[in-house]
Amino acid sequence: MRNNKKWKSITGVIYTLLLAAAISCCLSKNVMAKPKPVMPPENVSVRLKSATSLRIKWNKADKADGYIIYKYNKKAKKYVRVHTAKKNQRSWVDKNLKTGKIYRYKVASYKLVKGKKKQSRKSYEVSAITHTKRAKKVNALIISLYANRENEMGICSELRISGNIIEEDSKIPNPVVISDKLVWSSSDESIARVDQNGRVTAMEKEGTCYITARAHNGVKKKIKMNIVNYARPKSFPYYNGGYKYVDIMLTTYRENVFNIATYFTVNKNEDVWGTFKMDEEGNITGYPDLDNIAEIEEDVRIILANFPLVTEIFYSNERIEFLMKYDKYGSSYCRIDYCIDDDMSDTIGRLAPHWAYTQFSPM
Repeated sequence: MRNNKKWKSITGVIYTLLLAAAISCCLSKNVMAKPKPVMPPENVSVRLKSATSLRIKWNKADKADGYIIYKYNKKAKKYVRVHTAKKNQRSWVDKNLKTGKIYRYKVASYKLVKGKKKQSRKSYEVSAITHTKRAKKVNALIISLYANRENEMGICSELRISGNIIEEDSKIPNPVVISDKLVWSSSDESIARVDQNGRVTAMEKEGTCYITARAHNGVKKKIKMNIVNYARPKSFPYYNGGYKYVDIMLTTYRENVFNIATYFTVNKNEDVWGTFKMDEEGNITGYPDLDNIAEIEEDVRIILANFPLVTEIFYSNERIEFLMKYDKYGSSYCRIDYCIDDDMSDTIGRLAPHWAYTQFSPM
């Protein structure tokens, strides 16, 4: 009898555990099965169709079962629904409009869930004016963008992109676009950010992203930005390897050199400059008051303690110099320079973009 009671007790525990596991599994499946919210359509735009009509266009939204077009109602002071589009519809024409008036629109996606429309948030606003062929006020036609440096930036640097709106054709000379404001955005803000003046700031991460400018009516133009770490070149294409101590610095101490150059690229400060030196007792002086300086303390020590020549490392907000002295007075030396803003394009001893060397001694 005792064994039977014990067995029933064990089987009861097992049953309870299995039942709990089954309930947990069902709950997790229900959670996982919860539909993701539908996203609003991309690339919403509005263009002139005639003097009394405008065409609103958009891209397909993933898993959307249809679209809702909203138009701003001035009297109600809000956006009101004016049209519901089918799943495969990508445009809609708003007709019977007043000529010379500006209209504003937004578009949302929806998904049918148990017969009800689950709507996305509304898209960004687009606006356009209806006008004749002799209008003084017109809409944006295209955007032209320009960035120097072949669209390439170093990490933690800044670049200004110029944006220019080209207006729609009009028989009246020099028509005016209803809004010359551009809305700027980055495809990946972990690589580069852009403010609403078109000023791009590269982050500490290498990679490629796209900077986009959008006009009032949704017309877009994007420009590709390659963000690279000039402090850590993959090769030295302009150097033939003819100087012994340059070779040592760029091979044996390569990572240490790159780590130091990268640190000062990220932590550049106009008020901070100085020189790392090692005294006769092995103490290193010259550490600046900058955040996370401990990141490069070991790199500095390795170079100053082990490099075969007397060495100093100069740093500023613009430049890092690795000075290798052939005598303690420094009357003959070899120097490797890293310039953050690269003013060494014509330097004879060019190593790579932003890198150069100077030799005042025997090889």
